[in-house]
Amino acid sequence: MSTQDARKNVILITFDDAVAFWKYKTAFGEALQTPNLDRICAESTAFQAAYCQAPVCSPSRASFMSGQSPHQSGVTGPYKNYFEKIPAEAMWPYKLKQAGYFCSSGGKVMQGYDALPDEIHQTLFSDNPKKFRGDWQIPEAISIEFGGLRGGKAAKDEKDDPRFYDHQAANSARSFFNNYKEDAPFYREIGFYGPHGPWITPRRFKEMYDEKNFRKPKAWQEGFDESAFMELHNSQNLNADKFKQWRKSVRNYFSALSHTDYHLGRIWDALKASRFADNTLVIIASDHGLHLGERNRFRKHTLWEQVANVPLIIHDPEQPVAQVVSDPVALLDIGPTVMDYADLPPLDGSLGRSLRPQMDWARAPDRAVPTFLHQSAAVRKGKYRFIRYSDGSTQLFDLSKDWWQTRDLGPDHPAYAQMQAAHAACCLEYGFDVTAPLPETGEPQNMDDD
Repeated sequence: MSTQDARKNVILITFDDAVAFWKYKTAFGEALQTPNLDRICAESTAFQAAYCQAPVCSPSRASFMSGQSPHQSGVTGPYKNYFEKIPAEAMWPYKLKQAGYFCSSGGKVMQGYDALPDEIHQTLFSDNPKKFRGDWQIPEAISIEFGGLRGGKAAKDEKDDPRFYDHQAANSARSFFNNYKEDAPFYREIGFYGPHGPWITPRRFKEMYDEKNFRKPKAWQEGFDESAFMELHNSQNLNADKFKQWRKSVRNYFSALSHTDYHLGRIWDALKASRFADNTLVIIASDHGLHLGERNRFRKHTLWEQVANVPLIIHDPEQPVAQVVSDPVALLDIGPTVMDYADLPPLDGSLGRSLRPQMDWARAPDRAVPTFLHQSAAVRKGKYRFIRYSDGSTQLFDLSKDWWQTRDLGPDHPAYAQMQAAHAACCLEYGFDVTAPLPETGEPQNMDDD
């Protein structure tokens, strides 16, 4: 076998709107059930302080699939076709294809639930486009509603499981493992729909959870220091004091995450039963998280920890041990990490860093990791989260003591000046000058794209 042929295969699995699940295992009383994520973590590296570079789908995916920050690429908002701003050749899967990898698509990874336009697909991939039906197409006649935000819809009968997007995405991946016969290493994308709203699942996943066991964390009791800017640009959409509505809504989200976890397990079992088990790098990530009722929000598009912090797991079959990395890292690091494992040159202009040293038990370098929301930005550095909104207002939180960010430490805190300076320097490095005049057009509001 040639040296090139011996390179690792790469699988990228993305969840949609998935919270950093390890933080929610017992956060609401009723245990979050993710048995397949758990068993994968038992033989992988879990980056528990990973951050998206944008808390909205399109700019986040454009960022981690290109290795560019939102302000480098110009994809700062929910563009329906961000390839008008950033060419397909800028995506790192294109670099793999150019280097001899067989590149295969499968679900929402770069953009949208539909297949990419033919020209873009042909540039990036070696096989044909794949189309999966969406969960939103489940007919009313075969469904039942369990209540909560957006209804809590579920399919009544297991015979309807194949209607679900994630079921089809998993079947497609399993078929690929069974049928791929080429000698070239492969790159395979697997993009899940879940746990994106409206959290439609097969009925049994709703019934996994007893909604009466859900309770709000004690940290919520005294309320939250709010941001007037965010109240204007990302309004509250759920009254968490309406307890029955809130707990049904969390039940719906948990059931959707468990449903996707189930299909992740099907893919994992198929991979490990295949001839590729010992030579395939697996990366699991989400584009961003979601508020689950705190601050009376059940949505994304904010710069607080619960949306910015995302799951990121890397499995190297040569190191099948559990490891937790608590140092802050970025989704932007995925591309450089893949390039490193594929023995390819670093991505031109990318500010991401290979995570391979952390896979080998090294500490991550001390760094500020940013998340951008149009002309507002936040950084995680050390134990602090510093946010500067485009109107100049700021928030500072100590995550080691206040993970829910209930209390803004304010400008008089001893760490404020240092974090403010780190924030400005980080933003400038990533292509955003916080001192520059804002565009006269202002910022779009409530841009919750799909």
